[in-house]
Amino acid sequence: MFIIAGATDRSDEVMKTRHLLLITGLLLSIVPLSANGDCSRQNGTSLRNPIVIISQIRDVSIDGDTVTIHVYREPYDIVAAKWLRVRAFDGRLMYAEDLQAGDNVQVDGDLDHQTIYIRQVILQMRVEHRP
Repeated sequence: MFIIAGATDRSDEVMKTRHLLLITGLLLSIVPLSANGDCSRQNGTSLRNPIVIISQIRDVSIDGDTVTIHVYREPYDIVAAKWLRVRAFDGRLMYAEDLQAGDNVQVDGDLDHQTIYIRQVILQMRVEHRP
């Protein structure tokens, strides 16, 4: 009877160990999911701080592959890659480097402190003087 009681104690220890390993495995698989849920972006957008500005361009400067735009009544530096496609009102093929002072644009981007990183630019109006 002593041998049978010892065998049951051993099987209880094995069962406890299996349960402990199973619970530990479940906890380790759940923890990354909850951390991802707390840190993930919300509202179906890929931008952390989305902003839309509709204004007239005050000045445009090109430095290497970067175009920096300043618009009236906004203190932000608006930055884009010079090959970023600009949607024009008349269907023209334009890029960010083609923007000029005086153009009216709608800028969709991501605000990061004092800089807006452009996701999309829509040219709404351009005044052209032809001789």
